[in-house]
Amino acid sequence: MTDRPSTSGRTPHDRPEGLIDRLLSILAEFTVEVATLKTDEFRARLQSCRKTIAASFGTPDFAKYSIECLEICEEYFNRSRQYLLERESAVGEVIQVLRESIGLLSKESGTFNSQLERTTERFDRLTEIQDIHKLRKQIVLECQEFRRIVEEKQKQDEASYSQLNRRIEHLQGSLEQTREEASMDGLTRIANRASFDKALHSWIKAHNSAKKPFILALLDLDNFKSINDKHGHQVGDRVLHCAAQWFRKCVRTNDFLARFGGEEFAILLTDATIEQAYKKFDSLLGNIAAASYKYNVAGDVASVTFTVSCGVAEFVPEEGSEALVRRADAALYEAKRAGKNRVVIADPPQKSKGLWNSLQPLIPFKI
Repeated sequence: MTDRPSTSGRTPHDRPEGLIDRLLSILAEFTVEVATLKTDEFRARLQSCRKTIAASFGTPDFAKYSIECLEICEEYFNRSRQYLLERESAVGEVIQVLRESIGLLSKESGTFNSQLERTTERFDRLTEIQDIHKLRKQIVLECQEFRRIVEEKQKQDEASYSQLNRRIEHLQGSLEQTREEASMDGLTRIANRASFDKALHSWIKAHNSAKKPFILALLDLDNFKSINDKHGHQVGDRVLHCAAQWFRKCVRTNDFLARFGGEEFAILLTDATIEQAYKKFDSLLGNIAAASYKYNVAGDVASVTFTVSCGVAEFVPEEGSEALVRRADAALYEAKRAGKNRVVIADPPQKSKGLWNSLQPLIPFKI
């Protein structure tokens, strides 16, 4: 029939099978890093609280520190409960829209096919009409009815698909937001440890292919426990956030900054020599040490200062991630041991001497 409306302008994603495929794709990709719960941070703070409570037992501060510990626990478990409820709700919404999409496709297709079947039956009965004028008139009426059925179906499809598309776009937006939240540290609003591990793996793969080095810096706040003990955990949290802002200033678009864990941070620098990295971080540490931060406590003004130690390692092609992190961490440890508030460059990786050379001293023999 030449009167049938064209649907060639509809994209694959506008069809029922396209919508269902998108929903299944969302459901398959709906994975969230457990790092969102910040369990490692909770454990570290809990351990610190235990030590503080034990040290303050029998003193007037014992009750205060005990209450702080309970508040930390309550905050963590509330966050865990909310996290699970949100994930359950989001997945449930995807499944519900998927169920409705499949049901809509099945129901509307069945109704439309029934209407077409009845129209076909009426066309079959037209062959029994003998009067040509009456036959022509009846054919025109049937064609109009057929056109109406098809146009009505198309309008219903467009409305249904538009509604489903809006719901799917909302779900995709929620998923992207969840992924972003899962990749960030909740306190400092920079990348978290899970994101750093992925980035480091990607950087090593890319720089191995290009045979290019890059810089890994590990930075750790000096005497952070004493800041928490003297000023409280709320001020300690603000110090961490402030440190992250300092570190953010020294990274470029193509660099990478993350909270490595606790009071430790990691920075990846590309297109920088070890000498340039040393100057950059040495200047940064000097600026941080020279700054002082004021805050109000019980109506009085108090201040806090902090310093940072840094270990810097240059990636060597074919070096693994664990070895690179180990060298940077060793340099950071040396910076702490040497007096803190300084930058130490890691030793280059040791080359293997080979199995035969390593065995030679152990196997004395005569020719």
